[in-house]
Amino acid sequence: MDMPESAKPEAQSADRAEPSDAPDASDELRLTAVQEQLNVDVDRIETGSVRVRKVIQEETKPVSVTLRQEHVEVRRVPISRPVDERYAPRQEGDTLIIPVFEYVPVVKMQLMLKEEVHVTTIESQQEAVREFTLMSEELVIERREGTDGEWKPETDTE
Repeated sequence: MDMPESAKPEAQSADRAEPSDAPDASDELRLTAVQEQLNVDVDRIETGSVRVRKVIQEETKPVSVTLRQEHVEVRRVPISRPVDERYAPRQEGDTLIIPVFEYVPVVKMQLMLKEEVHVTTIESQQEAVREFTLMSEELVIERREGTDGEWKPETDTE
């Protein structure tokens, strides 16, 4: 360790000095205190690795669904009956009844109900199987020992 010249012990002159009973200024011995310092560093060394991958899987599965259909049945019902005035369409259950009027010549002019058109809505349901593509995600976690080791799947320890 380097020391300044003024801090170096002058042991040479002390060695040459002859011992005597009286303290003399020329027999003076100088001592130097030395302090050491320690620097600690941390080196990172790879001892293993972990990698995480996301795997997306698509699978087509049959799914049961209920399909609803509506059919409309139209029936023309002849009436040919005289009426006093017009009236609006009416609903009877699932059937909408729409009156159709006409003027016909008779000895006198008279309003006649010619026919009614009955429109019925029929609803039906049926079970059907349709195929849909379902997606799911899965994480794959793998570890390896060292920098060149083999990747191994991590097992759950919980």
